[in-house]
Amino acid sequence: MTPRLRKVWRRIASEESGWTLTEMLMAAAAGVALLGTSTMIFTAAIKSQPRATSRGADIEQARTTMERITRELRQGWSVPTATSSQLAILTYVKSATCGGAQSSTSRACRVTYTCTSTSCSRVESNPDGTGPGPSELVVSGFSGPAAFTYAPDSSDPDHVTVVLSFPTADGEDAITLSDGVALRNPGAPLS
Repeated sequence: MTPRLRKVWRRIASEESGWTLTEMLMAAAAGVALLGTSTMIFTAAIKSQPRATSRGADIEQARTTMERITRELRQGWSVPTATSSQLAILTYVKSATCGGAQSSTSRACRVTYTCTSTSCSRVESNPDGTGPGPSELVVSGFSGPAAFTYAPDSSDPDHVTVVLSFPTADGEDAITLSDGVALRNPGAPLS
């Protein structure tokens, strides 16, 4: 190496500065804190996902049930049982027999929805209430049992309102689904 190149090399080597031990320790501590925070956030998100998925499924199930109840009310002609926790409708359903297998033709049946404090079930029976089919859970996860209201009153309603409220664990951001339907065929004879 030439003397001039050695001189340049020594100057570069003497000007290089590195990190001190204190700077290295501070950088390591900041890195560990950042990694710890990231891990906590990721873990919390993973733990809350099943709860959010379950809540979403309950709400989707409630929407489907609301659509079914309103369709059956619109096709119905009488409400023989009208309480805040139970609704019986004389309506047309697409079943081979009341409470039986699905069919492409409609028949007159009594459909009864019964709600408890967290769920509602549905039963089809003959129009006179005999021969009930199996009970089917149609919605769960809401706060009940008062799901139905009637107008002008429950003795001979021509309008039914269904309200399903889904609370959260912390009491905030409750979701309420509500729909009201007037019977379109009041007094229709059985056919």
